[in-house]
Amino acid sequence: MQVRVFESNDMASGLKMIRQELGPDALILSTRTVRNGRLGVIGKPKLEITAAIDKDFAGTKDSFPVTPEPAKSTFSHVVDDSIDQYLNGYQKEQPQVTAQPENNIAVNTAKETDNIEQEVRELKNIVTNLSKQIEVMVSREKETEQNNYQTHSGTRGITAAQLQINDLDHANTLSSTHLKGDYLLSLLTQKGIDVETSRTITGFLRESLTEKELTDTKNLNKTIIRTIESLIEVNPPEFDINGRQNRIALVGPTGVGKTTTIAKICASHLTKHSKSVALITIDTYRIAAVEQLKVYSDIMHLPIDVVITPTQLAEAIEKHQDKDLILIDTAGRSPRDTLQIDELASFLKPELNLDIHLVLSATTRESELIDSLARFEQLNICNTIITKIDECTNLGVLLNLQLQNSNPLSYVTNGQRVPEDLIEISPRIVAELIMTPHEEVFHG
Repeated sequence: MQVRVFESNDMASGLKMIRQELGPDALILSTRTVRNGRLGVIGKPKLEITAAIDKDFAGTKDSFPVTPEPAKSTFSHVVDDSIDQYLNGYQKEQPQVTAQPENNIAVNTAKETDNIEQEVRELKNIVTNLSKQIEVMVSREKETEQNNYQTHSGTRGITAAQLQINDLDHANTLSSTHLKGDYLLSLLTQKGIDVETSRTITGFLRESLTEKELTDTKNLNKTIIRTIESLIEVNPPEFDINGRQNRIALVGPTGVGKTTTIAKICASHLTKHSKSVALITIDTYRIAAVEQLKVYSDIMHLPIDVVITPTQLAEAIEKHQDKDLILIDTAGRSPRDTLQIDELASFLKPELNLDIHLVLSATTRESELIDSLARFEQLNICNTIITKIDECTNLGVLLNLQLQNSNPLSYVTNGQRVPEDLIEISPRIVAELIMTPHEEVFHG
C-alpha cells in the first residue's frame, strides 16, 4: 500500500488533488487541521489529508514519479547479531566450523538428550501442579456458588429438575414445592439480567411476597416489572421549555446507528414540536455518513453544515442560534483509541453547552459496552441511547447497563424506520421491554 499526505485549503480541493495523484481508487485514512509557516499557531490553517492506494506505484503504468532517496551508509544486520553489534553496525562473522572427533559428538549428543529429558520432566511437573491447583479453585467456586443459591432460595439444596421451569407464562399457578427451587433466579437470568442482580431481585421478592403471591404468575410478573422499574432512570430531552435551545450531540463507537438515530430524533421533533431544526456533522471520516445525513436534510427541508474544525463547529452553532434544536452527528470512535476520543473532546467543549448522548448497540457484548461507558466518560456524557434492541433476544442488558452507568437513558431504538422505530421511554416501558417475550414486543 502506498501512502501520501496532501495539504489543501478545503476538503473539496484536497479530494481533487488525491484523485489526480492517486486515482479514483484511493482511500482517505485521516484528516486534520495544521498551521504552517512563520506565524506558528496563528498562521493560516491547512487541511492535511492522509490517503493511500493499494498498489505498487514504482512499477505500474499509473505511477507518479518518485525521487529516489540517496543511498545511506548504514549497517547490515542478521538475525543472530547481538544488540551491541546491531547498534554499532558490525556485521556478524560467520562461525568457523571445525571437525570434531566422533566420540566427542556422541558425548555432546548424550548430554543434549539428558537436558531435553530433564526439561520435559520439569514441564510435566509444572502442568501437574497447575492442574491440581485449578481443580481446587473450581471446587471452591462451585461450593461458594451452591452456598449462595441456598442463601437466596432459603433451601438446603436445588435439584436440576426444579431448575427446568423456564417461563412462568406457561402456567397460571405453581405448586409450593416449586418454591424450593430457584425458578425466580432462572426466570430473571433468562431475560438477560446478570446473576448478581437477579439474586438481589429474587431475595427481595421472597421477602416481600407470600407463598400464595409467589405462585400467582400474573401478579408475580407485575411485581417483577415494578421492581425493575424502580431501578431504571430515564431522562428524555425536554423540548419547548421557556424558549431554551436544545443542542444534542451523539457520540459512540462505529456502527451503532448514530446517524440514523439523529434522523429519528429530528423527524420526531418536526412532528411533535417545531420545524426549527438544524443539522451539523463532523463525521468527515466517512463520506457515506455525510451523504446519508444530507439525504435526510433534503427530505425534511432542513439546513445542514459540515465542519472539520472545532472553530467551525462553534461558528455553525452560532449561525443557528435562532433554531429550537441543533443536532450534531459525530464520527464513530473506537473506545480503545484514546487519541481519537481526545480529538472528539476538542470539538465538544463545555462552553458550547451541549447535551452529549452516548449511543450503544444492544447487540454488543456486555463487557465491551461497560468498557465503552468508561472510556467515553471523559466527553461529559449526560445520557445514554441504546439502539438495535430488535436484534437482541434478551433485553436484560438495559438493566445491567443502567446499574453500571450513572447516566440515565434518553431513547431506545428498535429498527431502521424513521421516525417510527424511536421509543420515547419511561422506567415502566423499559421494565416491560425486559420482561416481555421478544416475539410479543416486535411481532405481537
